[in-house]
Amino acid sequence: MLSLLLAESAPIMALALSEHEVRMINGLCSFLDNKPEGAALRSIETAMKSENPALRGLAALILFRHYGESFRGQLLRNFTLNPAVDRFVAEKKVLVKIENVDRLLAGYSGLLARFKDERARRLFLFYHFREKQVYMLGESGEKLSLAAFYRIGLFEQSIGGRHDVIALAALADR
Repeated sequence: MLSLLLAESAPIMALALSEHEVRMINGLCSFLDNKPEGAALRSIETAMKSENPALRGLAALILFRHYGESFRGQLLRNFTLNPAVDRFVAEKKVLVKIENVDRLLAGYSGLLARFKDERARRLFLFYHFREKQVYMLGESGEKLSLAAFYRIGLFEQSIGGRHDVIALAALADR
């Protein structure tokens, strides 16, 4: 019960983003729609080498979208919910009733407003909730990972017309 209250009351940042990283994510999001070529690929390469998982994930998503199957492994590794695959620190599972999710997300509104693209917001929420292990608890007891929810939404918005996003998500978690 205490974890439910804590999860709703104040957002604890699992994923820290500097102002520079937020600007970089905002800049890279344009490449989800436009294929990066030439000098633009340097910023993608910089993101791939970043310590920040959100930057690496966004770069992998861009490369997979525009350059295809040769970047599938990077996409799957960067968007896994399996800590054995990407070695992220997963905290103890927290359950939030589905009717309280809006209150939980309200705590992130200031940070989310800094992102210019909805896909960047979903990217942040995926990586944040992947570490925080927050699950929505439905009325009949079903549980859904918020990280899984935002990953599917991001995949659908970014590569949905070209790929089966549910199958990609399942492959990422193996």
